Amino acid sequence: MVEGASEIPEKFFGKFELDRSENFDEFLAAKGISWFIRQMIKLAKVTKVLAKNDAPGKYNMENLTSKKNTLYHGWELGKTFEAEGLDGVQHKITFSYESGTLSEHHIRLNDPEHSAETYYYSVEDDQLVMKMVNNGITCRRWFKRSKK
Repeated sequence: MVEGASEIPEKFFGKFELDRSENFDEFLAAKGISWFIRQMIKLAKVTKVLAKNDAPGKYNMENLTSKKNTLYHGWELGKTFEAEGLDGVQHKITFSYESGTLSEHHIRLNDPEHSAETYYYSVEDDQLVMKMVNNGITCRRWFKRSKK
């Protein structure tokens, strides 16, 4: 364990479906993503599933979209692992939990000098809130907890 809490609180676990976004198009544009690709990304249905893994102290995060899924199974807080991102490129990924916020840090292996991104998750009113920042643009996406 590097720093922060030794485990993720129960309120983060469950299945969450994208409800709405704030500044998402501006965020994608700041990353240099073309208008056409941004439209496709914005139309994609997104579901996030966060759960405890069967192994003690390990977790699973699934990003389920209408275009591609990423399944990160068996990771530990503070320990970096490699996996494919939604962009189809291998990433170094580290999850951390500190001060009520779960963070997911990515570095693309094909561009480690310029590709670092961190996504911050909190739970507000039983919704998973994802915050992302790029080139001074802050984006938030709200995911409703699925009753299914």
